[in-house]
Amino acid sequence: MDQTRKWHCHIISNTHWDREWRYPFQSYRMDLVEMMDRLLDILERRPEYRAFYLDSQTVILEDYLEIRPENEERMRKLVAQDRLQIGPWYTLPDMWACPGEALVRNLLMGHRVAMQFGRVSKVGYTPFSNGQISQLPQLYRGFRIDSCMFYRGIGKHVAKSEFVWEGADGSRIFGFRFGDYARYNYYYLLYRPGLLGRTPADREYRWNPDELPYHVAVTQSQDRQYGYMNLRLRVHEELLDQALADALRFTAADATTSQLLYMMGHDHSYAAEEELDLIEALQRRVAGSNQEIFHSSLAEYMEAFRKEARDLQVVRGEMRHTLKEGLWTTLMALILSSRTYLKQQNARICTHVLAGAEPLAAMAWLTGSPYPTPFFTQIWRRLLVNQAHDAIGGCSVDRVHTEMQARWGEVETISDEIIRRSMRDVAARIDGRSSISTNDLQLTVFNPTPYPWSGLAEVIIDLPHATPETPFALERAGGAPVPIQIVAQEPYTATIESGYELTMTFPVQRYRARIELENLPAFGYEALAVRVGAAPEKPAELPKLARSERELENDFLAARFEADGTFSMRDKATGRVFEGLGFLEDSAEFGDPWNRVVPPGDKPILSRRSARPTFRIVENGPLYAAIEATYEFSIPEGKGPDGKRSRKRTRLPISLTLSLERGARALGVTLRLTNTAENHRLRVMFPTGLSRATHSIADGQFDVLERPIQLPDATGWKEPPYPTHPMWSFVDVFDGEAGLAVLNDGLTEYEVVDEPARTIAITLLRAFGTFVFGRPTPGAQCKGTHVYRFALLPHQRPWHEARVFDEVRRLTIPLQALLSAPTAGSLPRSASFIHLTNPQLVFSAAKPAESGDKLVIRFWNPTAETQTTCIEFGLPLKRAQLLSLEEIPEGDLELQDGGRRVELSAGPKKIVTVGIEWILD
Repeated sequence: MDQTRKWHCHIISNTHWDREWRYPFQSYRMDLVEMMDRLLDILERRPEYRAFYLDSQTVILEDYLEIRPENEERMRKLVAQDRLQIGPWYTLPDMWACPGEALVRNLLMGHRVAMQFGRVSKVGYTPFSNGQISQLPQLYRGFRIDSCMFYRGIGKHVAKSEFVWEGADGSRIFGFRFGDYARYNYYYLLYRPGLLGRTPADREYRWNPDELPYHVAVTQSQDRQYGYMNLRLRVHEELLDQALADALRFTAADATTSQLLYMMGHDHSYAAEEELDLIEALQRRVAGSNQEIFHSSLAEYMEAFRKEARDLQVVRGEMRHTLKEGLWTTLMALILSSRTYLKQQNARICTHVLAGAEPLAAMAWLTGSPYPTPFFTQIWRRLLVNQAHDAIGGCSVDRVHTEMQARWGEVETISDEIIRRSMRDVAARIDGRSSISTNDLQLTVFNPTPYPWSGLAEVIIDLPHATPETPFALERAGGAPVPIQIVAQEPYTATIESGYELTMTFPVQRYRARIELENLPAFGYEALAVRVGAAPEKPAELPKLARSERELENDFLAARFEADGTFSMRDKATGRVFEGLGFLEDSAEFGDPWNRVVPPGDKPILSRRSARPTFRIVENGPLYAAIEATYEFSIPEGKGPDGKRSRKRTRLPISLTLSLERGARALGVTLRLTNTAENHRLRVMFPTGLSRATHSIADGQFDVLERPIQLPDATGWKEPPYPTHPMWSFVDVFDGEAGLAVLNDGLTEYEVVDEPARTIAITLLRAFGTFVFGRPTPGAQCKGTHVYRFALLPHQRPWHEARVFDEVRRLTIPLQALLSAPTAGSLPRSASFIHLTNPQLVFSAAKPAESGDKLVIRFWNPTAETQTTCIEFGLPLKRAQLLSLEEIPEGDLELQDGGRRVELSAGPKKIVTVGIEWILD
């Protein structure tokens, strides 16, 4: 530390507000109302109280005003005066557990809410995620934010306190690494000793009757702890000299400028008038010294910093560095595997919205329906609240996670209704009756992706007033027959309802069927004819895909169950066989949401050593087949009294199903288990045998990342590097000649084990029962039935040439369909509204602009090369523009082919946002 430098110490009054964590939301909201009431009074009565930063999130403004609506104008005035500083986020997400698009929506909604009060903070205060994603610089730049302040995922061995962070696409922002005392250095080093007379080391409360500690003396539904009736703040002059020295020593050690950040920022901390007394006392102490200390704001700090910043170190890529040395700034990466059922539910519901409700609503809007914006606002509020770091992180009390399920349930219900109504509106506008008899039915199948779709769709077809023997066939718009495989048939009593007519019943024969479609129009639909009474094409003449109860085969793959419950897969193009796939590994877990604790001497238990499976054919046909292996996996029941795993054992019922479609290049895998054990980690293992591979490859938020398999020597580190890493939908191992990609639907933690087999290990669950301060959270044991879906894709070329994202879409995005009587509109029976011609580009969203006057289309380039594409439109456009992520226009695109086509390029790792205005006939 430079003793001759004049230090300018910016005291930032702020809080860190976990909306729900140790207590449920409604409990914390009462604290929030109390905190905000006091804050508004202080800001209005004490103009010298410079500003209060409201933790970079805006949802708490809405939470507060639901209780205190009369205070909205007071808040507007304080925001206008730059005294109450809000945004840019809506909630504070754990970024690894969200799709990239959800992070964009979080910032958009944060800006929207903040601007309702007149101003949004453009500082990237980001202390909430367990590490930072590689594309955060591009996200922030897309919202005109040039900074990121954080502490998890960065260490002293990586960068000084200030640096330049370069994201995956080359975007650069200023990075700020908080020091040993993280986001609350001022709180611990100055505020707490200065106003409470306690040092940072004082972590155990000494009973003080003058402070009137209290707690509820009967059992309540929540474990709310002791509080103070009489906690008084006063300046402790005798501690200030040491406090000032400590604050400067810990904060200035690695500083690159003379501007220092002194952050309050503790969990649920309140503003206090006594802070002004403390600041005055501190200013008296440093008068005439090399320190200047003053009440400031993050924006003022950034302005001063920019003037001094010179020759900063450039740090690249994702920020998942662990702590080599220091105090409280660990990565805590294991949040990825805490309550994995939440991650699965979040991924499924996000897909239902982003690749279901939104595309279908956009199609309806493009053809003349109003867009249901208020309902999507309700959807995104609930989704984003559930993605707050302590919620989606799975690191809260059980009631918090129970309430999350209710929110997701509401999102699913609203999305289902939007999908139903949007399909209804589009189908009603199709000219079906000119080619489909009114004695037949119309099955309109929708493709929600901007790429042509080939493969199977699972549909439900009702034949009104039919008998079980009534045949039917499906026919495409051009007259070609549609291959169909019946899965189930039953008589069913259907109901029909309206706001004008009473609910009536009628009998149908209900069929659940798989249909095979080639080149279903991109971001569009096709109305199939259901020819009632016509004989279907007979796919029985084609070979069935299940050769036996243990074998599947199509033109590309052959799979076989082995006697130990594993399976092998042969890539018929190369002859390469992947063996020993799909066994389970179970080991002890005596930790908590953030930390893995394994007792000494614990050895993993492998299912393949004891499994005695039985096999059966679940379904067998020429379009699709599935075979199943079932067995019981015996593992210790939990934690024993000796600190090791218990001697008593329990049996986990395991069902492993392999499935294959006729034209599929990937093998489907469904794993179902019932967890009856406690305190253990369970993983599914896929040995690749690719011993020469040096890196794993996995997708994340707007990126595909390579990570070394071999860990560095971390002898003496406080937090050694983790062998586990985040993923969103796939992990891949490739040795230059062959590869194996494992696709999944919602699990977020993987490891490629550093051994010759290069086994891909995916965490299914990590069960534990303790929380902060030793509080029990039995829900974290994850008992009950769990279902996991995977697809295994062997390949010879790198992941992008193997079209891995095609298979991701096939696994995670279902086609939608609507059955109706033939409709009498004017639209053709088959139409594409949006076609992204380059399949290497990954579709992210189709949504209305925040201004409501255009449709926004977003996609991203996962590759390291520039990708050129055309976007073809089914309707003529008036205008097409490139937009920033904040949806600020960045230039017009040239319209071609009568306004139905544009050409553009996406640079390496770039996120591209296009706004279109169309001509509605």
